[in-house]
Amino acid sequence: MKKNKVLYIMQPVVLLLLLSMANFTSGQIKQQHSGQTITGKVVDSLTEKKISASNISLYNVSTPHGKPIKLEISDEEGYFKITEVQPGNYLLKLSALGYANNTTHSIHIKNENVALGMIGMSPANYQLQLVDVYHKTPLVQIKTDRLIYNTALDPTLSGGNAADALRKVPLLSVDALGNVSLKGDRNVRILIDGKPSAAMNNNVADALKMIPADQIKNVEVVTSPSSKFDAEGPSGIIIINTKRNNTEGVHGSYSGGLGTRQNNFNGNISIRKSKLGINGNFGNSWSWPVNTHITFDQKLLNTESFIEQETESRNKRNGLRGSLSLDYELDSNNLLISNFNIHQLTIQTDNLLKTSYAASAPISSTNNSHVGFGGFEWSTDYIRKFQKKNQELNFSVQLSKNNANTNYQSSFMQYNFRPDERGLNTGLNKEITMQLDYTHPFKIAILEFGAKVILRDIQSAIQVDTIGQDNTYLNVSQKTYKFNYRQDVGAIYSTLQIPLNTQIDLKAGVRYEYTGAEIKAIDQQADFHDQQYHILPSAVISYKISEQFNLKISYNQRMQRPSLYFLNPFRNESDPVNQLQGNPQLAPELSHNMELSTHLNMKKSMINLSLYYRRNSNVIESIYRNTIHNDKPTVLQTFANIGETQSLGAHIFASVDFFKILTLRGNIDLYTYHIQPKDLYSNLTHQANKTFINYKTFISATVDLKKGWIAESFLFFDAPERTFQGYYASFNMWNLGVKKEILKKKGTLGLTMVDPFQKIKNLGSYAKTDLYEQHGNFAIPFRSFGINFSWKFGKSNSQKEKYDSNIKNDDQKSGGDSKI
Repeated sequence: MKKNKVLYIMQPVVLLLLLSMANFTSGQIKQQHSGQTITGKVVDSLTEKKISASNISLYNVSTPHGKPIKLEISDEEGYFKITEVQPGNYLLKLSALGYANNTTHSIHIKNENVALGMIGMSPANYQLQLVDVYHKTPLVQIKTDRLIYNTALDPTLSGGNAADALRKVPLLSVDALGNVSLKGDRNVRILIDGKPSAAMNNNVADALKMIPADQIKNVEVVTSPSSKFDAEGPSGIIIINTKRNNTEGVHGSYSGGLGTRQNNFNGNISIRKSKLGINGNFGNSWSWPVNTHITFDQKLLNTESFIEQETESRNKRNGLRGSLSLDYELDSNNLLISNFNIHQLTIQTDNLLKTSYAASAPISSTNNSHVGFGGFEWSTDYIRKFQKKNQELNFSVQLSKNNANTNYQSSFMQYNFRPDERGLNTGLNKEITMQLDYTHPFKIAILEFGAKVILRDIQSAIQVDTIGQDNTYLNVSQKTYKFNYRQDVGAIYSTLQIPLNTQIDLKAGVRYEYTGAEIKAIDQQADFHDQQYHILPSAVISYKISEQFNLKISYNQRMQRPSLYFLNPFRNESDPVNQLQGNPQLAPELSHNMELSTHLNMKKSMINLSLYYRRNSNVIESIYRNTIHNDKPTVLQTFANIGETQSLGAHIFASVDFFKILTLRGNIDLYTYHIQPKDLYSNLTHQANKTFINYKTFISATVDLKKGWIAESFLFFDAPERTFQGYYASFNMWNLGVKKEILKKKGTLGLTMVDPFQKIKNLGSYAKTDLYEQHGNFAIPFRSFGINFSWKFGKSNSQKEKYDSNIKNDDQKSGGDSKI
């Protein structure tokens, strides 16, 4: 069975390899009949630096002063290629701005290609007058399928983290706990430099806090992903692109921030010599210990409180993140890229709890826990370009190994209430990914197709001990077990982009995905096998009315597979009342998405309006159930495919410049929430078949004070967020920041303030069933002040194209509410 499954997954890869070989062979046959190729690289004869945009002319030797038979221009790396040259004798002449125009080479063509290697050009004996050209990159850019927020241009983000950056991006919202939503939906996939990070699968909120905002170049919000993207992320894909410098020589930067709540530092260095480039980065983020106050109460309907709990919590965290990237140009058409990333996060929490059942006296207990996430991802890409523009073949491999470990110890001060307990959960997630993509341009169209294989192996071991009468810990066999989950994913896709006329473009595609899941029968876990097949179409039609005004309509079908956070059956019993347990038999979510959007770009302003509809089935949400545990009532939070949701919404974003010094930006997102639960879960909610209206607003002002001073302030407000059983309370935040350029514009120094007039935020929650209702409140210190700085050395700009790994494992639902 397993062998046949692997063969089934590998079939599309073999097919695409055969197609690529056939294309390559036909290209060779065509070359033999159409002539030979001349290649070379234009460089400075003194420094051997590349010369881009040089003119290359090929003459017949008999007419050296006549009309050239071939004309080419060298690319950004100085490379050029002249194709379809018949056997004979020729003269090759080169010219470039700032260089002597007398560079000539004699070439004799036989029945083989000619590689000239490096061709040196002598500098002209005059000095060109230097001209400074300035181009102001807008903070927000709108593309056909995505919105780009240029984080590097935002002065208020210095000293913050990625969660702070995403709060500023139109279409996105980030709550107080760091959970990200796109157009009101948390089912969004986040990629780092176009690649997946396993840290995002454990807990998105904590993973974002490990990435310094100073290291982010821009954030791309892909609202209409094509079939080339993995089908995961029903609401869309977020790509966080970090800063890199790809110019010749040695370059780098250092940034850091110290604040009353969080701190970070980050350093990176870039080394490039000829065809080899190396980029390295290392960062650390940590928080001061934070004291929070948590309350919880539950009561049966029309009666007094049934359970009450009050918790004093102290939390601190420390995160590390590093990366190393190497790229090497084999020649002008072949490139190798290798990336290695590591991450580590530890969270220490100490709780003092007081729990009351009905009218009984409070029971005091302590709960100390240590949570650790860590691991690595390594990817290697081979990129092959061809003589046709946009023709490209990519092959990528990625290996990843990540740990998620939790240990806790609980002590109860009341005699004979419950024995003291300690627990350990060690989790391991290993993945192997292979991906093949090919792009072929036709006269008026571009065809893309490819295949992908993901092999996942998830292991989780649980051990629980309780203290005996002799004060020694004894293993509890009923709570000690292992959990092995294997998931294999195979996919093939194809997309076609074609202009219907001079104003209308169509990009349509289809993706086929196979998913095989298996739970091995180990200890208490039963056998579980599942196979699913999905055909997922996508289409985007764009209509360019003018240079400033365009329309777009899109449709796609997407899905969301649960990650280890949702699958892990480990039940954390350190809290006598509120406990969490995953569900290993969750099915993927499926979604249908439609969007109609328009974008108007004027001289000093821009506006973007979108209307959207989303229907999700097999929706994965938290459910709260009352159970009896150790003879006491307990609230168990788990996950289930609760039914179907529908959402209809509108989003508007606008930006206006005033007097060359002031920019105002704002957006509002208005959408509905309608849930149709399965009969199995209809008694767990009072919101079935009802429609609720939600909204999120944002406004900011940026002032250019000249002489290197920039100030900005922003304010946002999110209405209560509806869930299957209730809602999370509304959330708002006010931020102010100012930045000054120093050290001859090589450095910056800034100050930030967050909610200066609100020391504590109360984040409430509410849930209700047909039997009971419960309230919760999380009081967290929020007011903060910080100072930040940055310094860079080396050149500040580059024309070199940046390549990222082609692998984008955006196919797992991430989870976890962080409480800091």
